[in-house]
Amino acid sequence: MKNKFIRLYSLGLLGAVLIFFIGWQYNIPVAAWVAYPLLIYVFRNIERWFHALPIILLIAVARFLCINGGWDISLPLMAAFALLMSIPLIAALYLDRRCSKTLNPFVATLVFPCTYIVLDYLLTFANLGMTLSLAYSQCTFLPLVQSASLFGSWYVGFIVAWFAPVAALAAANIENLRAVIRPLVVYLIVLSLTLSYGSLRLVFDRSQSETVRIASVTVPHDRDYWSITDAKTPESEAAQNKPVMQEIEQDLFELSQKAADYGAKVIFWSEGNCPIYEDDYDAFLEKAESFAKDNNVYFMPAVVELLYGQTKNNNLAIMINPNGEIGYRYEKTISWYPSSSDGVIHVIDTPYGKISTAICFDMDYPRLISQASNADIMLVPGFDNKKIDDYHTRVAFMRGIENGFSTVRQANDGSSISADYLGNTLTYQNYFRTNDRVMISDVPTKGERTLYGCTSEIFLWLICAGFIFVSTAFLKKSLMGRNRKKL
Repeated sequence: MKNKFIRLYSLGLLGAVLIFFIGWQYNIPVAAWVAYPLLIYVFRNIERWFHALPIILLIAVARFLCINGGWDISLPLMAAFALLMSIPLIAALYLDRRCSKTLNPFVATLVFPCTYIVLDYLLTFANLGMTLSLAYSQCTFLPLVQSASLFGSWYVGFIVAWFAPVAALAAANIENLRAVIRPLVVYLIVLSLTLSYGSLRLVFDRSQSETVRIASVTVPHDRDYWSITDAKTPESEAAQNKPVMQEIEQDLFELSQKAADYGAKVIFWSEGNCPIYEDDYDAFLEKAESFAKDNNVYFMPAVVELLYGQTKNNNLAIMINPNGEIGYRYEKTISWYPSSSDGVIHVIDTPYGKISTAICFDMDYPRLISQASNADIMLVPGFDNKKIDDYHTRVAFMRGIENGFSTVRQANDGSSISADYLGNTLTYQNYFRTNDRVMISDVPTKGERTLYGCTSEIFLWLICAGFIFVSTAFLKKSLMGRNRKKL
């Protein structure tokens, strides 16, 4: 008995430690495939529910260590986020423990993935988006994530989560697999079809279209200009900040000119890379319009317009066509700061395909970005930090796979990468390892229509329906069991 207890705890602790490698700086796709089966096996076999509390604590600690430093917030608030983000996994583990003893083996395998994904989805409404979703942990496993073009990213997370109870079921019945052959075969068929589709798509669905040269530009800042907004943007301090801001602006235009001279037809800047006060905005816009017209380019400067006396700013990407006319003015929709965005993701026709824009965190919201399902190219000004370097740019490509557009993401303090609509890297540049922060990408001018782009989140609603089904089946079985005991 003691040996069993030690063995279960050892497996549970290993599974909890692996949570650290699911997402962000040290993301390893295989970690989720190993951690969740271990945790389910332990939770199903541990004698008392409260015996798992040390493992739960370690899960929360691993999650905290994973995300700590990713956002500029206090340690107590970061700890609260870590606990909040652990809820889907913990709730799914306990519900699976309870239902696996009541439901038939096949239905029981659906409890964990349906519960986990539904709760993971609900967390998106806490201004978190898919930031730490299970699907994102697989962002570099391209054969699997191609399935997002069919059913969306939630399907990717579901496939990974479904593996856990199936693997635990096989382990528990290793000497008599015939007794549980149905759920094992069904899952293996689904997984095989999913990976086969992804592998074939990567081989045979490569773009054959012409490319357009896109330049994306970043100029380093001498200070955190967002903190001016935090201080309610005092007008009295504007004079001391403006000279350096003007230098940043000048550097951005000079680098953009070099990019145009090199043949770039589309040029844009990273998120908020040009900080300007509201009384300088009109003059800046006139200069940007002249630049686009003089160089015959589509020019999209990204600015943070600081509003005097307010904690709000205008975090903008302004698309200007070669005639010097504004094609659209997009304000970041999902932000820690107040936003007056109308939530519309614009798409414009150009000689280089249909071009759209979203800013940084917007890309973590599939339903928002699905407005651009007819786009060919998505331009994404971003602002990251070293903790989420690479990861937060690569997960943005999930939206491209879902909707069939190529993506160019230029980030302050992070990795700037362009990828085609299959998620294949076209160009890579790291902010911390280069002094020349102009990235030149030759990007396909044509995307493709996807099933997900036409149907949106239908599979997510099926998962929600599956959660209701398994919950109802469990309650029905439990009530029947109680009635028998009374008789």
